Amino acid sequence: MAQHEASNREDEILVEGIRAGDHAAFTTLFQKYKTGIYRFCLLMLGDAQAAEDIYQDIFLNFYRTCRDRQPIHNARNYLFGAARNRCLRHLETARRIEPIPDELELASDEDQTEMREYLEAALQRINPVYREAFLLFELEDYSYEEIAAQLEVSREVVRNRIYRAKLALQKILRPVLGR
Repeated sequence: MAQHEASNREDEILVEGIRAGDHAAFTTLFQKYKTGIYRFCLLMLGDAQAAEDIYQDIFLNFYRTCRDRQPIHNARNYLFGAARNRCLRHLETARRIEPIPDELELASDEDQTEMREYLEAALQRINPVYREAFLLFELEDYSYEEIAAQLEVSREVVRNRIYRAKLALQKILRPVLGR
């Protein structure tokens, strides 16, 4: 938690720099969060092009918000919140789920790339609300409390969503994992 607080303070300084017209401050903040935001969008959507479009729009809107001097209290939460909202909106309009193969056979010597593809496909099959909490917890290292604040739900709801995501993933991946 202390690491996030120090990072938040650094982000506040960068936001002030962006407001003052410092392009290097925006570049620094972009470099800090671009991979995490893109990865979050990609795993939420399962569509690289849509993830790319959304993550670019998020940073453009973030820049405009900073320049318009609108309040941003936590850049990390703002960016991931924007990513969450845009991805959920995209999923609502797209309404497509990429199927995962019925029988997944992995040889023990195959590389982890194939397993990662199965995991990404499995993530697309679980409820987006559960997937979102799971990704913030597992991928972005958010605490239950941070996720609860981000999603505006209780800590218990977050814990439950992550648990349900894990159960759903276990069920989907059971043929791959051999359990």
